[in-house]
Amino acid sequence: MQAKFKGQLVEVWKICHQPIHEKWVQEAFDKSHISWNEWNKNVLNFEAGSDDLALVGDFLVQKEAGKFYVVSKENIQRDLEFITSEVPKIHLKTWNTNEQWKSDESYKEG
Repeated sequence: MQAKFKGQLVEVWKICHQPIHEKWVQEAFDKSHISWNEWNKNVLNFEAGSDDLALVGDFLVQKEAGKFYVVSKENIQRDLEFITSEVPKIHLKTWNTNEQWKSDESYKEG
């Protein structure tokens, strides 16, 4: 997922226990840059030598390859501006066989 963080376009991942779809997050786990805490599985640790940690519900930000920042769930609104790729749903009216207009809310532009 993409967002703006301090005016720069970055990759972000909402820290959770769901399957990981972001390649950069999986690579960070594979290279042991990040790992789940062995005593509290809701805590994400950063590589050895770092005292940093993050909690489930926080957002992990990758500004540059291998450089991570944490945005706590309390600061999401202030620090992240999400970039959405969803196409907005539009409402159309179509002419049906009874010669009446009907709303077609299932149509998505794109």
